[in-house]
Amino acid sequence: MNQDFREKNKKGFDVLQSVRHFTMAILFVAMGVLLFAADKYHITQLLEFDKTFRYIFGSICMLYGAFRLYRGLKKDY
Repeated sequence: MNQDFREKNKKGFDVLQSVRHFTMAILFVAMGVLLFAADKYHITQLLEFDKTFRYIFGSICMLYGAFRLYRGLKKDY
């Protein structure tokens, strides 16, 4: 009975971790895309930053988002 509870609890934890990783991946990738597309959509708050900084930081955000997506799909916690 105690083992059953632990397995159920672990399954719930794994689902929660996957949802968290997917959500964070979407947010980071969206931030990276937003930084790259600031010129196209004329986002003045982002245009104040140097173009090189925006591209480097956008690339880092997208790479980290891809890593979080990989962790969510792998489910090796």
